[in-house]
This record gives sequence, C-alpha cells and structure tokens, in this order.
Amino acid sequence: MFCFFIFTLEEMIRFILFLLFPVGVFSQSLAELKAFDYRRADSIALHFPKKKFKTVNEIAAVLTEDLKTEQEKFRAIFRWITDNIEYNKSASNITDATKVVRKNKTVCQGFSNLLKEMCNTVNIPCDVIVGYTKTEAKDINKPLKKTDHAWNSVQLYGTWYLVDVTWATSKYNVVSHKYVKEFDEHYFLTTPQKFILDHFPEDKKFQFLDKPVKKSTFTKWPVYYTDYFHFGINNISLQKGAFKWHVKDTLTVYVTASTTLKNAAVLVNDDKFVSSVTLKYDDKLKRYYFNYVFAQPVKSDFTVYLNDECIAEYLVNVKK
Repeated sequence: MFCFFIFTLEEMIRFILFLLFPVGVFSQSLAELKAFDYRRADSIALHFPKKKFKTVNEIAAVLTEDLKTEQEKFRAIFRWITDNIEYNKSASNITDATKVVRKNKTVCQGFSNLLKEMCNTVNIPCDVIVGYTKTEAKDINKPLKKTDHAWNSVQLYGTWYLVDVTWATSKYNVVSHKYVKEFDEHYFLTTPQKFILDHFPEDKKFQFLDKPVKKSTFTKWPVYYTDYFHFGINNISLQKGAFKWHVKDTLTVYVTASTTLKNAAVLVNDDKFVSSVTLKYDDKLKRYYFNYVFAQPVKSDFTVYLNDECIAEYLVNVKK
C-alpha cells in the first residue's frame, strides 16, 4: 500500500530543511528564542570543567559539541562566561579573551571580546558594540561625549540580537554602588525597544530600531533599573528624567505592568529610609498608580520603588 503526498513549494523547502536540520531550525523569532528551554545548555555550562582545557577556542568547542541548535550553543557560551568571569574594575587592563579566561576577571570590554571570540569559534557571528549607559541619577541630561560601555550583537538564524553579558553577570546595587554577582536573564536576547532604555550605541544602526532614538532623547530619560524590566513594566507616566514640581501639589505616578505589583515607595535625596505610599489599581484603565506630596522644597534624586525594588530614578526640583 502506497501513500502519496502533494506538497507546495514552501512545504517542500521546509520539509528538506527539517531533514537537514531536524532540531530547532524554525525557532527564529525573538519570543521563541526567549521562551526556549535552556536547562540542558545551562547545566552543561555551569558544570563545565574549565581546568581541563587550555585555550578559549578549545573551551568553546567542547562546551558546545553536544548541543544541536544555534541558540543552545550561544546560551552555553553566554552562561559559561557569566558563571566563570567576575566583573572587577581593577582588571580594566585585562581585555584580551585569553587573558580574561586566565585571570577570571575583567570589565565590559573584556566580557564583550570574550563572548565574540568564543562565538566566532563555533561559527556564530558576534560583534562588539560600544556606546553609553545610564546607571545613576547624575547621568540624566549628561552629554554623551566618551563611550563608557561595551556589549554585543549576535546572529542566530540570520537575525541579529542584542545581549549584554557584563550586566547579565552582575546586578548593580543602587545603595552600595557595587556590582553583585547574580545572573540576570533580561540581558540575554533583549528586545531593541527595551535595550535602548539603558544602552545607547555609538553607531545608531546597532539600535536595531526602525526609527532610531536620538542622543538628546536618551539623555533626558530617567535611569531605568533592571527590576523595571523584571516586573514587565510597559509604561511609567514619569518619562522625563528631570522634572519640576511644587510643594504640596499631588504628584500622581501611573504604571502599567504585566506582573502583579503589591506595594510602592519613594526615596527623596539622601533620606535613610524609603517612604511607603499607597499603591492602587484602576480596573477601568488597567493600570497601577500612587500619589505623593513633597513636604518641603528640595532639589534632589527621586527614586521609585515597586515590590520593594528600585525601578527608576529621577532628578526633581521642588519649589514653593
């Protein structure tokens, strides 16, 4: 008994591709890549015996040899770096990939160079991008004169994506002003729309946006911290990083988020403690909001907290 199938040209091409590359070839969209199950790649990376291998190329090759898809190979390399390399300002002169692996510490340029070399070893195109970032309130409205950070773009299935292996390695503590070793999933294959909120490339083509953002626009934005992204915040009504207000006028801040927000607080200037505010939810408009009144004139930092985490920082000038 014989079965006959009639294929369209598109179906025939997909069938041939499936025979040649049976696993993962169609996981091409950013959403699919982000949602992919990386547990196997992570396990390999986090249990990899680095001391048995002598060169960067050898580490990358052996690390990825049992993985079939491009995204898993890239993920294993990415997670290996975040687990094995420490961000250390004293190692700013260690930027060569081989030296980074040998010393186990570097700064952003070394992280980016290492990611590029390891990816290129296993035929995954990867480039280093240099540009500007904002990490503190003093960066608001600060002219972008000298580049201060480096990150990467990686090509998977013919499409370029943005990553920051340095910031994925450590989380910036806004209180201690230090980096704490903690893997941050947000900076692994980040959407261009979110990446531009805290990364501005020197060359605008690396924004990967249909309509590139101007320098003047980027500098005027507030400082967005990673929990802004972790909580799935889509919008916050305070969109200017520096703003003026008046004593006893009610400031209402609106927030839309894909996760449940339970509490809110603010921190003004150098106060030792945050001030809790009542967080409410508008069922009709599907957004959270809280009110705050400045008790006295002040020119200071103004930090917004949600779910006990810092999500954005501003500069405020409060007058009578």
